[in-house]
Amino acid sequence: MNNNRFNNLPKINKNDALDILLKPLTEINCSADYYKAVFHLGSYPGEQTENALLDFIQLDYLDLQFKIARRKAIEVLAFFDCKEAIPLIAVYLKNEDPYLVETVIWSMGELQCTDLNTLKEIISLLYKPFKNKRIVIQTLAKLGVSTEMEIIRSFSEDLNLETSVRGASIAALMKFNNENDRFDDLTNFLTLPNQNDRHCAVEDIINSENILMLPFVLKAPVSPSFKIRAIDKMWTYETLTIHNLSLIDLLDSAIVDDPIQINTLKIPNLDLDISFLIDQLFHTDFNRCYCSIKALNDLDPDTLLSYLNINWDRAKKDYGAIYFFISSYKLLLEKGIYDKTIESKIDYLLSNKWPDYMKFKSLTIFVWSCLEDSRFFKYFPKFADEELTPYWVNRYTALLSLRNKRKTSNSYLSKLFINDSHRFVREKAKMIYSDID
Repeated sequence: MNNNRFNNLPKINKNDALDILLKPLTEINCSADYYKAVFHLGSYPGEQTENALLDFIQLDYLDLQFKIARRKAIEVLAFFDCKEAIPLIAVYLKNEDPYLVETVIWSMGELQCTDLNTLKEIISLLYKPFKNKRIVIQTLAKLGVSTEMEIIRSFSEDLNLETSVRGASIAALMKFNNENDRFDDLTNFLTLPNQNDRHCAVEDIINSENILMLPFVLKAPVSPSFKIRAIDKMWTYETLTIHNLSLIDLLDSAIVDDPIQINTLKIPNLDLDISFLIDQLFHTDFNRCYCSIKALNDLDPDTLLSYLNINWDRAKKDYGAIYFFISSYKLLLEKGIYDKTIESKIDYLLSNKWPDYMKFKSLTIFVWSCLEDSRFFKYFPKFADEELTPYWVNRYTALLSLRNKRKTSNSYLSKLFINDSHRFVREKAKMIYSDID
């Protein structure tokens, strides 16, 4: 139910988007235009946009593309925290479209719905043959509804249910009943063979609010974006250390993301042929990618460098592969294997061609700091500018990268981030500045 950070749809302005929503289905060129309009209106919060979306969700066309757009409109209203939408959205809890019902349930959690009748309707789905009980449990937990713990406990113990439902149930029990004896049950889900199950496990750990699970998340074979999100969501404390955990150490570890430290899951009969291992870096399952990097790291470094370079043009077309190629180059640099083309690769990846939120950008910044490239300091102020570097993780990584430089100017550079809008960046800047002083 998350807003897509990367806007790949054709651009339209606010007025054009509003005009599209006013047109009946028979008058628009393509029914997918509704979705395009709703998507772009997500960038224009305000009363006019909210009113247009409120009118739109009350329409009722049988067209599939309209239904998809209506679900998106409900998401956007929830994202805007439009409380006025609650009664209009709630009427769809009894709709025959299960995807619409799921979106409605999620939106009630985002909008912090307190309407008793709506909550009763959501609770009733626990006792009905509603397929996605995970979203029901998550939303009730988010809304602080703890009256149904007995049936939720029964879900947590039912081995015939999907792992995602059991995980959400365990998280709710840990949150409301402090049932921390279920700690191992939840962390063990991080080692499931299905990547989606591992992603759900990270989400459940966040929802459990048990911060002691963070070290297990950091070693799980999932995207670093999941790990950073877990830290960001779970570390709600003012202090930088708690329960022998250090916020800064956790963040540094998640960003550097050393593949050798990941608890990878065994892949039966993994082919150790270098061409096969390189191909695995394009896989959508991060476990396979991490396993392959580990295997590649044991091969002759010069041979590995050659294969990486040969496949670089192919990797440039795959966001995930770029991340693991850069990770592989980092491991080679740590062995003293330098390739003169790495600087041009870094220039390409840090260019405006790519959105700032791409997960490979932070790792690329860190790799850049490992090089003897004087331009690093010349362009460093760009990383402190939130308009030029809007993603806080990249700003934090720039600070983290200063440890690879150890220049007298580090004090001045870290001070550029002291008033950053993100608390983690501010804390990292203060730490570097005080250490140098």
